[in-house]
Amino acid sequence: MDFLARAGAIIDRAHRVAGFLLVLCGVLGLVTMCQMNEITNLNSQLKVIRQQLPVIVVPGALAGEYDPREEERLISNFTDFITQSFNNYTPETLVKQLEASQPFMSPQALIDGQSYFEKKISDASTIKRSMIFIPERTTLQVKKYRENGVDMRDVLIQGTIQQITSGLPVEALPVEIAMKIRRTIINPKVNPYGFILESYSEKALAKLGSPEPERVNPSQQ
Repeated sequence: MDFLARAGAIIDRAHRVAGFLLVLCGVLGLVTMCQMNEITNLNSQLKVIRQQLPVIVVPGALAGEYDPREEERLISNFTDFITQSFNNYTPETLVKQLEASQPFMSPQALIDGQSYFEKKISDASTIKRSMIFIPERTTLQVKKYRENGVDMRDVLIQGTIQQITSGLPVEALPVEIAMKIRRTIINPKVNPYGFILESYSEKALAKLGSPEPERVNPSQQ
């Protein structure tokens, strides 16, 4: 009899525990449903708020994808890319560098620069000419203006070109490079700089006591 009484007490206690756990699960389920419902309502409210937010348009902005970086740094990076592609090479790398720069040039710039590129490639292959361009970044100047409704930039930068012919260094030449670039849409895959080269020219800087040389455009070479 004692055994049966103890067994009945254990079963009764188990039933009470099971009942308590069942009630607890019900309460937790109800709380979870309330929280999910609240989250759904908050998401709906946020969606409505986003749809009603005003769109801020920057005056003169172009349509498309924008990079949050400041324009000055983009111009500096684009200037580095062009000047290094044209004036920092070996006979083995020149052709690939010029080909890589062509998608960033306007059709007119490609036409004007054809003879300039051909001469560079010829000199690099026949007399084994290499170049190293060292820019003076503090000399970078940028003039902003609009031309026929398009944002344009005139860029000037000075530096030194060291020519190496047949493995022997030639006298380093101080130069000033002028570029006219057009602002375009920034595309990380196609054009991460957001600029197109419209024209390019180089001018050897006069040494003390020497007459100032004329600027040389690619189309003149």
